[in-house]
Amino acid sequence: MSRFEEQSNDPEWIAFRTALERAIGVPLAQYKEPQMKRRLHSLMSRRGITTWPVFAKAIATEQKLLDEVKDTLTINVSEFFRQADRFFEIRDRVLPQLLKERRTLKLWSAGCSIGCEPYTLSMILNEVDPNGAHTVLATDVDMPIMARAKEGTGYHASEVRAVPPELLKKYFVEKNGSYAVNDTVKKRVQFRRQDLLSDPYPKDVDLILCRNVVIYFTEPAKQVIYTSFAQALRPGGYLFVGGSEMIMRSQELGFRATGTSIYQRAA
Repeated sequence: MSRFEEQSNDPEWIAFRTALERAIGVPLAQYKEPQMKRRLHSLMSRRGITTWPVFAKAIATEQKLLDEVKDTLTINVSEFFRQADRFFEIRDRVLPQLLKERRTLKLWSAGCSIGCEPYTLSMILNEVDPNGAHTVLATDVDMPIMARAKEGTGYHASEVRAVPPELLKKYFVEKNGSYAVNDTVKKRVQFRRQDLLSDPYPKDVDLILCRNVVIYFTEPAKQVIYTSFAQALRPGGYLFVGGSEMIMRSQELGFRATGTSIYQRAA
């Protein structure tokens, strides 16, 4: 049993989860079992499936259903400038502070989904220091989602609704109600697949955004991830988490809270 797993005594569920892990290539033991089951039960109900063994057979033969399961579990809900006040704080307070300490910044969007977050960071970097050779690393465990993110196209009006009008005009191309980011935004962003519990973390990072991702993990898994984030940040670097997230025992991990959902690695 994985050290991240919350024990289950249901053999049919365990067999289904094992089959699903093989099918999608993502270890699921680190995710909270009750949340996973609630999301999957909703999908099963819509499909008229009543048992885990029947569900396992269905995902083995129906690619469309397997894709629906992946979308259900990876929670790919995102938009540009989501909770805009957080990004304005990055623009007005965090980046200027970081730029006082080093000329070239390294930012990381962990759990980048369809690319809204790393591209938002790229826009802000271009506004704050357009001539700087700054980079944004964007990672996710879901390869098809990340492939879409790398294209930087096909964004709906609802996904760009929070973008300030002047930035929407400056950094997006609109065609038939669909939006794409331009090359100025894309050139700063580097995409890479990463499992937060098994793959190496980057080092010497100035700013990490990991928002509304870790809440779906078990408590032991959360501690591993937050410890690894602390080690990935350079002293004085910042970690932004989701609005409903809080790092328990953050001081023990080497963080100090500097605002709502904002932590700084101790110098």
